Amino acid sequence: MFQATVKEGTTGVIVNLTVEDRDDPATGAWRAVYTIINGNPGQSFEIHTNPKNNEGMLSVVKPLDCEISAFHTLLIKVENEDPLVPDVAYGTSSTATVQITVLDVNEGPIFHPNPMTVSKQENIPIGSVVFTVNATDPDKLQHQTIR
Repeated sequence: MFQATVKEGTTGVIVNLTVEDRDDPATGAWRAVYTIINGNPGQSFEIHTNPKNNEGMLSVVKPLDCEISAFHTLLIKVENEDPLVPDVAYGTSSTATVQITVLDVNEGPIFHPNPMTVSKQENIPIGSVVFTVNATDPDKLQHQTIR
């Protein structure tokens, strides 16, 4: 079981998963291959192996939005790069669960639509309304006003 915390809107490595393999280092029997097998429908996460220490580097590759989902649970599988010898008595892979908490960040208001196109005839009276703008705050969990 691994846990990670990430601020919404950011990308990059959020946790390193460790694995123990007693085969000779730097061989295909030692090198680990990590795969996300569940919990990544939007392809927001990727995992790669650090070739120096065999750790799985779990990264956010598409910024997360706390207002959409504040928690993610991934199931990660790890196996050797080289296939195991046939008919061995132990499993060919291992799994781990990673629980990710997305921290809310104060985001600025968003105009609707964006961009806006406005057309008015020339010589309209002073004080006339040219257009009315509409904006919303994506931070639904933070009660704020827009001005």
